[in-house]
Parts: sequence; C-alpha cells; structure tokens
Amino acid sequence: MARTRLLKSAARFGVRYGQSVKRRIAEIEAKQRKKQLCPFCRGKAKRLSKGIWQCKKCEKKFAGHSYYLEPAAKVLPVTTTLTKPTNQLKQSKAKKSKAKDLKEGSAKNKEEKTKEKKLKEEK
Repeated sequence: MARTRLLKSAARFGVRYGQSVKRRIAEIEAKQRKKQLCPFCRGKAKRLSKGIWQCKKCEKKFAGHSYYLEPAAKVLPVTTTLTKPTNQLKQSKAKKSKAKDLKEGSAKNKEEKTKEKKLKEEK
C-alpha cells in the first residue's frame, strides 16, 4: 500500500490498468480538480462537457482543453460569429454608398448627355 501516495486519486483502481496509466490519470485529475479561471474575467469556470467551459461570473461559454484550462490559453467564445468590427462596418457602408452615388451620378450624366444630343440634333 505504499504506492498509493504516488497514485493519489487513481489508487481506487487497485491492481488494475497498470502503474503508468494510473499515474497519467492521477496527474490529469489533479489538474482538473484545481479551480479553473475564466480567461476573460478571471472568475470561476465550470466544465460543461468535453472542452466546453462556462464562467460563473461573466456567464461566457468558451472552448478550451478537455479536462482543464491553461492559465494563459487563448480561447474562443463558443457562440461567436465571425463579424467585422463596427468601425470597419461603418467604413464599408460609407464606401458602398459613395460607389452607389457615383454610379447613379454617372447614369444621370449619361441620360442628360443623350437628351442634350437629341436636342442638338433637332435644332
């Protein structure tokens, strides 16, 4: 029974599965049982399922490691959609409206020119 100190939580398996497997399990479970911090607000994060975590403080859902979160891990929110930042959206809308105005302006100019040509031909 002296080896149970090395195996810690994996000692529950007794003589089954081998020592190296039980050591790995013990390491993973030790990391898993520590308090996991939300990478956004540093609140407590709870594991919902494999790789899906939710912060209790800011209520964000995000993806991370299966059993534990890295302290400085770069994680992506689960429910995000790929969108442009608002200032880029405003700029793109402004460019589109300018282009539309130019097209409309050029179309008006063409109509005016054709009318002028017709008037000159009539005279």
